[in-house]
Amino acid sequence: MSELVRVPNIQRRQFDQMLWVDPKQVLVNLHWIELNLPDQLGERTRRLRTNQLSEWHEARHAALFAFGIADQVVKTSVLVSKSKDRDFDFVMRWQFEETDHFYPVQLKELPPGDLPSDVTLDDIFDKLQKYSGIDDLSVVIALNRQTRIQLQPWTRSERPRIKELWYLGCESPDQTRWFLFGSVLSREPRKYEFRYPEGYPNVA
Repeated sequence: MSELVRVPNIQRRQFDQMLWVDPKQVLVNLHWIELNLPDQLGERTRRLRTNQLSEWHEARHAALFAFGIADQVVKTSVLVSKSKDRDFDFVMRWQFEETDHFYPVQLKELPPGDLPSDVTLDDIFDKLQKYSGIDDLSVVIALNRQTRIQLQPWTRSERPRIKELWYLGCESPDQTRWFLFGSVLSREPRKYEFRYPEGYPNVA
């Protein structure tokens, strides 16, 4: 990842008051819940695709990104917190040289083809132009559509005004193998592969 985000003191105090959780435990808990849902609830519920479960669908993407960053990029424990700020959806937090570092993220999704959506990757790219967080805001695009996407640096003429851009995707039908690709805006973005974590749930 590029130079770490500089957080103003007032925003730092806001971040300190947020609820921080371990992304690995979030993923383990969600997988356990998914396996134990009654079959009659249907596939959309199992995929967290109902209106009532959309918040957890986004939470899974946030936790997957944070876990992948911790496991493959920064190589240290990372906490994640959902945000109600209009400029970002979640924040990651980790320590480096005894200092807390924060990484605000806006989450986007290229939805599966079986959902009633005609959103394309170009549509998502176009909407990135509205942001102006070149010093602090990053974007991750969850690639949930079965389609061929070239993993390459940014090729458009106009660069979005954000700090970093990442892709998050799944590489196996059983959803055990995942990847990150980024930063797409850098000259030499890298692909990082990781596995969905295993463990024991702490759900009641």
